[in-house]
Amino acid sequence: MKTKKKIAVIGGGIAGLTFAHCLGSDDYDIEIFERKSSFGEAGAAISVFPNALCVMEEIGLLDRILSAGGHFQRVYIRNSKGKKLSHSTPKSDYPIICIHRADLHGILLTGIPATLSPGFELSSLQETKDGQIQIRFTNGESRLVDGLVGADGLHSRVRRHIVNDGAPLHRGYTIWRGVVDTTFATGYASETMGIGQRVGIVPIKDGKYGWWATCNDSFQQNCDPEGTKEKLLRLFGDWHDPIPELIRNTATILKNGALDRLPIRGWSKGNMTLLGDAAHPTTPNLGQGGCMAIEGSYVLAKTILKYKLGPQAFQRYESLQFPRAKRVVSESLQLGKIGQLTHPFSVALRNLAFQAVPSSMAIKMVDRYFSYRVTNLSI
Repeated sequence: MKTKKKIAVIGGGIAGLTFAHCLGSDDYDIEIFERKSSFGEAGAAISVFPNALCVMEEIGLLDRILSAGGHFQRVYIRNSKGKKLSHSTPKSDYPIICIHRADLHGILLTGIPATLSPGFELSSLQETKDGQIQIRFTNGESRLVDGLVGADGLHSRVRRHIVNDGAPLHRGYTIWRGVVDTTFATGYASETMGIGQRVGIVPIKDGKYGWWATCNDSFQQNCDPEGTKEKLLRLFGDWHDPIPELIRNTATILKNGALDRLPIRGWSKGNMTLLGDAAHPTTPNLGQGGCMAIEGSYVLAKTILKYKLGPQAFQRYESLQFPRAKRVVSESLQLGKIGQLTHPFSVALRNLAFQAVPSSMAIKMVDRYFSYRVTNLSI
């Protein structure tokens, strides 16, 4: 009887779960370790664009995602008073979807071909002489595996072992996110730009909306003496409708710094490699972080299936995924700088530029990301 190779996935988020679905081979025994006591995601929205939906179709989850998410066809850019600066209507062979992260996570958990191990926080990694990896966890348990995938996010401990390039980079602004039930329906997504501040709104489903807001701020600056909601209403309370209403009616508001890393090669070491935000974290300005994690999961699984578990597969995966990731990380960073401008003259020029760009050109810019089909790559 053939012995299955054991693969440990560190991190039970979108990247790790998608990888397990994409690999789905009888030759491998996958165990996914999550440091939290249960598998789950935060209360925020996530965009699943056409470039990621092609992967969802291949692994048989597309219909469930389309049913759980909200579709939108138009995107508007406005100023803080509500004046329209531009609009676009992207076209694709897949719809543009926004879904609650918890719903996407739940869909990925359904029927997953892997063992799920919550409450396993990584303590240490050690490579053996024969290429296996000894993993130890803070709960006292350990595993000896043939391969390891670090899908443990922005502050990846596996990355520390492989790359050891220090802490992520803070890009000078804070991001708040929330999901709220409303009584109105727009049917479109929007981004509103102010002076060093922005707000984005996306429809999820059945009157539920996701929103995010940014403000140039010190990393994780304390909101005292204000609470988070009070601070946001001070910053955005006089912006156009429905922004104040969305903030006011949101029960749980999440706060993070705008963080990423410089795109660098060297994601793998022996029989270990990085995936998703552990490999190529990006600021959220293009909405492509989750999509790239899904793309990378597909590429990594297919290279393992073709070249078998080990350095050859990992090197091929990186050679295919790195150029794409580098471009998205770099362009998202630049877009964030434009969105967070504070000098009145620069802000005025930016707004005029948005008004001057034809809708057809805006669609072409978006299409560079949406039309990418990782499923068509020559692995």
